Amino acid sequence: METMDILENKIKEALSKKTKLEADHRYLSDEVLKLRESIEKLEKERDDMKLKLDRVIEKVEIYLSRSEA
Repeated sequence: METMDILENKIKEALSKKTKLEADHRYLSDEVLKLRESIEKLEKERDDMKLKLDRVIEKVEIYLSRSEA
């Protein structure tokens, strides 16, 4: 009977570890998804800022070329 108790405890431990690993996996998957979304948002903001900066540079160049004439 003692062997059965040991096996039962081992099975319970294994199931408990499996449940914890699955929960950790779900949590980490959610975190990865959030990070990907944040990266996409930052990349879009970077592209928007680059576009705005390019426009400002273009206007300054136009202004400077007109003031030289």
